[in-house]
Amino acid sequence: MVFTVSERDRLRRDLVGAAEGDPRVVGAALTGSAAVGAEDRWSDIDLALSVGREIDAVVVDWTALMYARGAVGHLDVRRGAVLFRVFLMRSTLQVDVAFWPSDEFGATGPTFRLVFGEANELPQAGQPDRGELVGLAWLYALHARSSIARGRVWQAVYMINGMRDHVMSLWCLREGVNAVQGRGLDDLRDADAFAGTLVSSTRPGELLRAFQALTGLLLGEISAPELREAVRALAHGAAGTR
Repeated sequence: MVFTVSERDRLRRDLVGAAEGDPRVVGAALTGSAAVGAEDRWSDIDLALSVGREIDAVVVDWTALMYARGAVGHLDVRRGAVLFRVFLMRSTLQVDVAFWPSDEFGATGPTFRLVFGEANELPQAGQPDRGELVGLAWLYALHARSSIARGRVWQAVYMINGMRDHVMSLWCLREGVNAVQGRGLDDLRDADAFAGTLVSSTRPGELLRAFQALTGLLLGEISAPELREAVRALAHGAAGTR
């Protein structure tokens, strides 16, 4: 069973109506693609609630509401005092309901459209830090090398995949597209350059090939000479383990 666009739109209208009728909810906003008119067939529902009082009770009541409307499970993600409760509906629709204390409610990015109430002026969330991405990439590279050397083939696959995620994010930063959660990857001019970094089997030679190809792409993102040499040595060191 897959949700339809009309089902999604009807549920969103019902949830906004429920928010307007809840005296504890003093504001609401649409976030995500719906906030900027960029929805497609597969878009989910993102709703942010500004809660003036009894936030724990509001979470309990809204969770009961979502299960009454067909939720089959949920996942919690916390960012400071804000709770993002992500619901999976029986129809496979994802519904994200964010519960914000009213004094912290507001836009942290461009995908925020106030439906009612008032929003605070908040600092805007930015792109990931380039230095941190480089550091995480070489950290995954270290563990990829040791996993290959130890014959821990599935751990090696995991580490190579994690390394690729961070190198691709570095490319996104360089080209000025969204580097968060892979959202800008399909906007890269030459994302197919990463095709050769995909692991096609757990054979040691294949793991090494993909690792070395990915290391080459990472080297293009590192400007510090000593760090470049150390990362280059990781690929050469891995080759010596075969």
